[in-house]
Amino acid sequence: MNTRFLYILLVSLFLVAVSAWWEVIADKYDTITQDQAETINDDVLTEQINLAETAAEGGLDLGESVVTQLSESEVQKLIEAQSKSKQQIANLKKQLGEEQAKRVDAEKKLVEQQSLTTSLVNRNDQLSDQLSTLDNQVNINQFELRESLKRERKLNQTLKAERLQHANLLSSSIDQIKSKIDQKPDLLKTVNTADPEDDSDVADVNEEAPKVEDHFSGAVEFGFNFDRDNQRTKGVEGRLILDYNVKEKYNVNSDMQFEYENEDGEDTEDELRWQLQGNYNLTPVDTAFIRSDIQRSGFASYEKEDTFTVGYGHIFFNENNHKFNVEVGPGYKLAVPNDGEDDVSFNEYILRTKLNYERIVTESLQISTQGIVELGHENSVYEIGARAQNRIYQELYLIFDVNYKYNQNVPVDTRNDELSTGLNLQYAF
Repeated sequence: MNTRFLYILLVSLFLVAVSAWWEVIADKYDTITQDQAETINDDVLTEQINLAETAAEGGLDLGESVVTQLSESEVQKLIEAQSKSKQQIANLKKQLGEEQAKRVDAEKKLVEQQSLTTSLVNRNDQLSDQLSTLDNQVNINQFELRESLKRERKLNQTLKAERLQHANLLSSSIDQIKSKIDQKPDLLKTVNTADPEDDSDVADVNEEAPKVEDHFSGAVEFGFNFDRDNQRTKGVEGRLILDYNVKEKYNVNSDMQFEYENEDGEDTEDELRWQLQGNYNLTPVDTAFIRSDIQRSGFASYEKEDTFTVGYGHIFFNENNHKFNVEVGPGYKLAVPNDGEDDVSFNEYILRTKLNYERIVTESLQISTQGIVELGHENSVYEIGARAQNRIYQELYLIFDVNYKYNQNVPVDTRNDELSTGLNLQYAF
């Protein structure tokens, strides 16, 4: 009886131990995460399952050796315990199969992601190659553009040189006018025509030595004149022209003329005329000006004529080898007749208008004409003049000018008109 009880107790303890061991394994397996399950070694789990089955079968064999000594109820309990252990083993195998299937799916997704990553890397390499090719093409285009600009500058310089060598009536540009006839009233200025034209659209070949703008220029004249007013006179004359110009802003002109006249080889008189004008550029074609004109003469109807005006100037055209501009403005005039004349002085307000036309005929010959009208209540003056300039050598010019002046009101026994001509040699600087 004691031996039978001992067998029953040993078999029960063994089955309880096996059940408890499988419960621990099941709990631990349930707590494993998906990432950890992927790392479980299938061989280890299979080996554990085999060991559990072997242990269960061993317990069964152990029980069979003593089953003949057990009662029917005790045998039934042993069978139920063994069935429960097999069910737990089956569940564990099922969970293992599910985890293995999940791991296979994860491995497939990993392979797909690796394939996609490889494809993106290859595409990135292709785009990098294309970008590098485009950068090289841009660098080549920039180099070709720079070379093209250099060739264009050289061609423009060659074209400028050809224009200077073959300038004529049809091919001369307005820049030649600006380099030979000054654009300011009552001032004829010349410069060296051998110098290149000023062209802001063409870069200077010698970029290391930029040209410095010179605001100051002028000219000196000396020659002979013939006048016919109240007497016929002849003599010598000199002229000093000074100009200070700030491009596109303002300029100041000074034109001083001296004459030493001789009447029939007996009487001599000095004649002086000084014209001073300042212009302020409102726009490229519009100017505001202030002007003074001081004259002294011993043989003219009026010994003293001083005129002061302010006004507005406009350039109507300045191209195709010629230029036309107009000035108009109010002023005040002081006129004193020569000694011995009967009429009194005229001091009155006037309205002065000037029309000026300039033209390039050839590379060396330029002409200009002008008309002046001074309208006053007591006396009006009308004046017209022409001037021709021909370059002899570099800055040396031959000047011929003629001027006609008409005074509406003059002293008794004096002429209304005055005519003067001159032939001068000019040096420009």
